Amino acid sequence: MKEDSYIISKIKDLYEKHKGRYGVDRMTHALEQDFGIKINRKRTYRLMKNNGYLAVIKAKKKYNKTGEVHPKHNVLKRNFTTSCPFDKIATDITEIKDKGKKIYISPVKDLHTHVIEVTEIANHATLEVGMKMIEQIKDKVIPEGTIFHSDQGGIYNSLVFQKFLEENNFIQSMSRKGTPIDNSPMESFFGTLKSELLYNPLVNLKNCDIITEISNYIWYYNNERIQKSLGYLTPIQYKEKELERIKKEKVLQK
Repeated sequence: MKEDSYIISKIKDLYEKHKGRYGVDRMTHALEQDFGIKINRKRTYRLMKNNGYLAVIKAKKKYNKTGEVHPKHNVLKRNFTTSCPFDKIATDITEIKDKGKKIYISPVKDLHTHVIEVTEIANHATLEVGMKMIEQIKDKVIPEGTIFHSDQGGIYNSLVFQKFLEENNFIQSMSRKGTPIDNSPMESFFGTLKSELLYNPLVNLKNCDIITEISNYIWYYNNERIQKSLGYLTPIQYKEKELERIKKEKVLQK
């Protein structure tokens, strides 16, 4: 069909632009948003499957509900619902190897907008990395206090780090030991990063600077990668929408 040929060409464009990261749902909405093509999910799936454009990304890991019965400072308690940007944020550190060397990635994710607000990349997971991270976001803390959630890593357990959080109006929250699901937003992000960048067969990292590629991917994640949970907006688009909503509410309250 002539119409199918046109749609397939646009699926190909999106497949190449996003390097095979878009599944059927995301592809269906991107076709409408970018090209005004309205088709149902089944047709998108058929055209993607028959023409070799299904997502190349592996399924994310699922975590069992294990760990200690009594959490340590677990203020969040898996309540990831939020009311505004910077209501709750989460962080973690993941390690990757590049040319035999270890690299540590430490991002901060806003649980309301899903924006990765800051990312520190270093050769060592040190207290300095955590302090630099807070320095870059401390001016965004809301008056009521922003919940700052992490695991129980050495950086986050440091008295110096905890005092710095308190001084800047952060409310510290920590996952239970051995319970990654307590910080599932960050586990999910790391799974996405590794799946869509490091293990993506359409991305060639052999002769690339890995730190640059990670930084580029995070920009892409914030600005170009639409998300179902955000109404098929990018995190930055959703953040702008939410800031405008809050602005209007404040005007009405006057």
